[in-house]
Amino acid sequence: MRTLILTRHAKTEQLGYNSDKSDFERELKPRGYDDSKLIAQDMTTRGIHPDLLISSTAARATQTMRVFAELLNIEKHHIVREQFLYDGYTTSELLLYLAQYNEKYPCIMIIGHNPEIAMSAITLSNSDYLHFPTTGTIAISFDVESWEQVNAREGKIDWFISPKMFK
Repeated sequence: MRTLILTRHAKTEQLGYNSDKSDFERELKPRGYDDSKLIAQDMTTRGIHPDLLISSTAARATQTMRVFAELLNIEKHHIVREQFLYDGYTTSELLLYLAQYNEKYPCIMIIGHNPEIAMSAITLSNSDYLHFPTTGTIAISFDVESWEQVNAREGKIDWFISPKMFK
């Protein structure tokens, strides 16, 4: 069994017309930190502990990742930052990337951006529609022994949570 947890980064500051920050540099709002804590605490309550945490290199995703890593007690050597999660990817590219981890990590969590996070969840689970608000998190399981065996449209949605479910 392999489980992929997909999380959209938490709530961020908006890019203004006069902003001196790039999209890549946008940071979390205080609400983003609070929402990340809510979701990570719920995962802890559910007994979910990812074996590997992979995050986009963008500031907002990295900040979201740090909250999850701390609350889920994920050690630094089980955290990877990847630029392609910011740049964009197809489901096929994601599956090729995951295949490198083979049997080593049964549960992998990815923190990234829309539209890729939502599209990955839809195509991996064969779902018709999934709305992914900021910090929205979904777990998709695959009845396989290695990441190399994971195929699109064969995953089963185990659960989906978002901050609004706790407010």
